[in-house]
Amino acid sequence: MKIMGDSSLNFVIPISYGSTEVIETGKWGFQKPHTAFMTAPCQEACPAGVNIPQFLYLTQEKMYDEALFTILRENPLPGVCGRVCFHPCETGCNRGQYDESVSIHAMERFVSDGATNQIQNIQLLSKRDSKKVAVVGGGPAGLSCAYFLSLLGHHVTLFEAKKEPGGVMRWGIPGYRLPKSILRREIQRILNLPIEMRTGVRVGKDIPFDVLDEFDAIFLSPGAGVNAPLSMKGGHLERVWKGGEFLERINSKEKINLGKETMVIGGGNTAMDVARSALRLGSKVTVAYRRTRNEMPAIQSEVVEAVEEGVRFEFLVQPVRINLTQKKRIAVTLQRMKLSSPDPSNRPRAVPIKGQLLTVETDSLINAVGELVDLSWIPKKLIGDDLINPNSTPKIFAGGDAVPQPRTIVTAIASGKKAAISIDLLLRGEDHHEVLSKISVGGKGSLSMEAYLQGRDSGRWPEKREVVSYRQINTLYFESSQRVRMRKRQRNNVLKGFSEVNLGYNAKEAILSASRCFSCGTCNYCYNCYFFCPEGVISLDPVEKTREVDYLHCKGCGTCAKACPRSVVMMKEVV
Repeated sequence: MKIMGDSSLNFVIPISYGSTEVIETGKWGFQKPHTAFMTAPCQEACPAGVNIPQFLYLTQEKMYDEALFTILRENPLPGVCGRVCFHPCETGCNRGQYDESVSIHAMERFVSDGATNQIQNIQLLSKRDSKKVAVVGGGPAGLSCAYFLSLLGHHVTLFEAKKEPGGVMRWGIPGYRLPKSILRREIQRILNLPIEMRTGVRVGKDIPFDVLDEFDAIFLSPGAGVNAPLSMKGGHLERVWKGGEFLERINSKEKINLGKETMVIGGGNTAMDVARSALRLGSKVTVAYRRTRNEMPAIQSEVVEAVEEGVRFEFLVQPVRINLTQKKRIAVTLQRMKLSSPDPSNRPRAVPIKGQLLTVETDSLINAVGELVDLSWIPKKLIGDDLINPNSTPKIFAGGDAVPQPRTIVTAIASGKKAAISIDLLLRGEDHHEVLSKISVGGKGSLSMEAYLQGRDSGRWPEKREVVSYRQINTLYFESSQRVRMRKRQRNNVLKGFSEVNLGYNAKEAILSASRCFSCGTCNYCYNCYFFCPEGVISLDPVEKTREVDYLHCKGCGTCAKACPRSVVMMKEVV
């Protein structure tokens, strides 16, 4: 101890000439910092439950193969979803409340395209066993179920009625959105697993349904391959097409002559695919929809691109009659509509305006108002409310278009994964209802295969993670930036064929896009906690990516928690 300055003031300043580590100052505090990983809202919104912050971080670090493996743990078709998913993850993105959401959709495509050539096979998640599972339907749900079942160690036989698997991805989505080379590459990666693929086999026709009884479990995923009929006079006329049939013929590379003008009925994704495909066949296209653009169920980016390419829209009209003119053209009588009170789906009803009709002539009419599932081959005891209800038979599961859920690629993939986990639990003699609630991502029902494996192998299920809200993000540590726009084919070349319109990112664009991620609830090693700690009690290993706190000397001031941009560090009271 020394007395400094004027002795009359008696200023006493303590000085230590040795180490202060002997003084356990950590006992002074009543709270301590702890790592509290949480769920990012983008991951919660993803039906497949992909760990989006992790794969974006790995991409930013140029660890492309590791980024792809992160996605493949939860989604076997990233190259497909990176092109045709309706990307609810971007709607949930916290960055969207700061400036613009991260381009997650395009990033998934970049990772898949950039790394798939080096990753032909993936490792099984568990050893093989003697259980046999039949998967009927080779669309996104069936492929997903077969993929995860095989990874979990089961022997899978996949039955597909058509000559190639893929379902709507193969036969219903045009090449300008999803090149068939990309799809085949993704499917081949799945089939590189020990999966027996039997194409051209129609269960219930080529083989009896009872043949499936020899399997320990069955997953049914027939796609919606039956076109809903036009319930009006003239629907049978030549040049009146069904949307699904039209797209299948295009994907089979058949020659089609639509004439100079084509009218498309509908407002969903199929209608947009039909309309844009008709443009590429040299026809002028008008889409007739009974509600307004705001109510269209199609992905909005698809609607925007249809408008940019030259598709015309006629809203608040519904066809009521079709006639053939003397010049062999189609005369479509349209009823003017208006919006009324909401229907059970909470969309405004479209009701006719009495006496207001108009007639439009066209060369071809394509009905794209919806598709139905053919259930004629399935035992009646498994059918309820026009869809499959397998609850009466414990070993039968269903997914995809055959169950009540949104008809999108990613929800079909998610249903296949859910069924694979449920089947695995069934074959292990465990209650799948209880386990599924423990591995859900957030509160929207998507499941984490990573969490399932962790719990199954250790017997200890991971704790539920809170979903990070925007108010929990410390935006002081981020700079405003614009969303990285995807490059597109030149407009004057777009309609000259079915080449892919969106060209994706190059490496520089992808890394810039990935760097915009807030990494909500996930540590991305920004080192703020280390730099701002006034006591120097936080140590980091930049190689091993670990962080340690010296609790014997941490006073619990909470500076590290306040400096964490993404709510990973939280202060907890000392018990």
